[in-house]
Amino acid sequence: MMAGAAINYSAKYIVRRLALEQRVTVKEAGELTGEALEEYKRMKACSIVKLVGLFTLLPGVVLVLIAFR
Repeated sequence: MMAGAAINYSAKYIVRRLALEQRVTVKEAGELTGEALEEYKRMKACSIVKLVGLFTLLPGVVLVLIAFR
């Protein structure tokens, strides 16, 4: 549970540290300017990392809810 919370809290750091925004593909690349494209890629990579953090956090939350029912 704590690992998922840590992933969500430090998502921007993880994206910057691993340069994940460079690995993200964008279908709408022709419609965006250079700076807007970089911001879009950074936000998309951050969203993906936060989604992974949510999926890591969810089983712990379910276990806590079952344990303290």
